[in-house]
Amino acid sequence: MSRTRPTLRSLAAEAGVSLTTMSFALRDSREVSAATRERLQRLARARGYRRNPLVGALFSQVRAHKPRGDHHVIAYLNTWWPKPVWETCNTKTGQFRGAAQRATELGFHLENFWLHEPGMTPTRLAQILKARGIRGVLIGPLQNQAAAIHFPWQDFALATLGYSLHAPAVSRACHAHFRGMYRAMDELIARGYGRIGYVTSRDFEERVNSLWGAAFRFNQHRLAAKHRIEPLVFAGEAESGVLQRWLVEARPDAIVNALPGVFEQMSALGARPPAHIGFVHLDLPTHLKTAKVTGVDQLWEIVGAGAFDLIASQLYTNAYGVPPHPVTHLIEGAWIEGTTVAGVARGAHQAPA
Repeated sequence: MSRTRPTLRSLAAEAGVSLTTMSFALRDSREVSAATRERLQRLARARGYRRNPLVGALFSQVRAHKPRGDHHVIAYLNTWWPKPVWETCNTKTGQFRGAAQRATELGFHLENFWLHEPGMTPTRLAQILKARGIRGVLIGPLQNQAAAIHFPWQDFALATLGYSLHAPAVSRACHAHFRGMYRAMDELIARGYGRIGYVTSRDFEERVNSLWGAAFRFNQHRLAAKHRIEPLVFAGEAESGVLQRWLVEARPDAIVNALPGVFEQMSALGARPPAHIGFVHLDLPTHLKTAKVTGVDQLWEIVGAGAFDLIASQLYTNAYGVPPHPVTHLIEGAWIEGTTVAGVARGAHQAPA
């Protein structure tokens, strides 16, 4: 028996009917008699025929008489303001670039819509999207995680980037933060570091769903009890004076860092890696990659592309609104071997005590 996948045309030819008749029969249309529908459907089942979901979605839209408009445009819902705050963030712009590139590859166009620009409201934005026939919304990371967005989510295919959107619960694409911290701890422990500290902020921990902190605390149990260090958690941005006191009191021999500016502050304080301390960054910005800092590349563009794939899959199947079972799509980052951790074992304590 041939293993070639049957097509609508090949089934019609085998049954001796027109392509239109075969199509109507497989859609259970009353344009074809009940006896003929049953015969043609039985043939399709016997040959293992499956409808192409992309074609099915297209015809569903045509039959539903969707309004003409920018169906190829997907809205990127941007809550950051003013614009330069977002435009100077490597993570946010990298994710957008990745999503926009995937949109182009799939025949769409991703357009930035600023929710907080003057005169804009969620209601006004929804009216604009509906008037243009835009059916997909990719929600960027929120500037204010505590702010609720009152938006008619039920009218759009939805996905978001990261964990900052707490409600509604939609499908999301994220960096695998737990795995990123785990890799950092693996690398430091394997090289002999025994007093490993973690520098972060409350906002950053909330933005990663506490996954960095959870992985750090789990891995602390791989170290001697007397060498375990509580994380340094800032209320906001890193403060040089607080960092200096913590370095003196906690005496870490390596730091895993999540915050901007900490590497520069350490250098200003004279704690230069790797001579004085090991240093790993969990989300390497462009300038620290250039500076050969060791850490994790979160692959922002790939995360953005993954988020857009979630939107596209919903559009292909005509799925709109808040999903009953949201999907979380995790992208594991890449380890960047820089020059800020020792390349050989240091002989520090590693066994629990």
